[in-house]
Amino acid sequence: MTPDAATKAAGELIKARRNGTPIAGIAVESRPVTAEDGYAVQKAFIAGWGGAVGGWKAGATLKAVQDRFGLAEPFLGPIFASTIMQSPATAKAAAFDLKAPGANGKRSVAVEVEFAFRLGRDLAPRASGYAEADVLDAVEALVPAMEIITPRLDPIPGGVPGQALADCGLNGGIVLGEPVADWRGIDYPAHATKLVVDGKTVVEGTGVLVLGHPFKSLVWLVNNVGRLGHTLTKGQVLTTGSMTGIYQVEQGAEAVGDFGRLGRVVARFA
Repeated sequence: MTPDAATKAAGELIKARRNGTPIAGIAVESRPVTAEDGYAVQKAFIAGWGGAVGGWKAGATLKAVQDRFGLAEPFLGPIFASTIMQSPATAKAAAFDLKAPGANGKRSVAVEVEFAFRLGRDLAPRASGYAEADVLDAVEALVPAMEIITPRLDPIPGGVPGQALADCGLNGGIVLGEPVADWRGIDYPAHATKLVVDGKTVVEGTGVLVLGHPFKSLVWLVNNVGRLGHTLTKGQVLTTGSMTGIYQVEQGAEAVGDFGRLGRVVARFA
């Protein structure tokens, strides 16, 4: 993909994001197809958007999701600082659901419950990559998180990954719980989490759903962000993938990511 095509594609997505209106697809002549095309557009999007990147996400950590997008590994995307909220958060549903309201007049916001980690120091790109021990040494805290998925594409394209990756990995924002400083001794694969909507548990999961262990996803994310030429910086938050899958929360509802003894993440969608 040429730099001019990547810039043009990024411009379409930037316009859709700023206007809060989805598009059916990026124009054919500049449409990214492969993962590398998607990342080229994503990089142009970051430059064109102009806002600070406050974190990065790992997505498609389940094989079924990888298959949907024609991938053989997870994907990644930037999380802009302006979209990072602290629990308890109240957000406008219209800011994260770009489609028209449903027949009941309400919108629906897509959320996922995830383990995230906050960096305590910078991690510059490294040709040889980072071993798990190196990555964990850079972690300052575990942060319970709820990612908000907001496609600028309707419908979300399947089969080929380019457009979804170009669209910042479909990220819309993230809500963070209180940081957990004592994070090393946790049995992540077995640790249970659940999504509770208006007091009712709607889905449950554990860390084993994230590549078998969230640390594996974290290391993959660090090394692939670096491979794409980005430096991870102190204070950025890295999400590792959903333990609950995507769940649609109706406008007016309260969503709670319950991490047990590790805390809760609360978001209300007005």
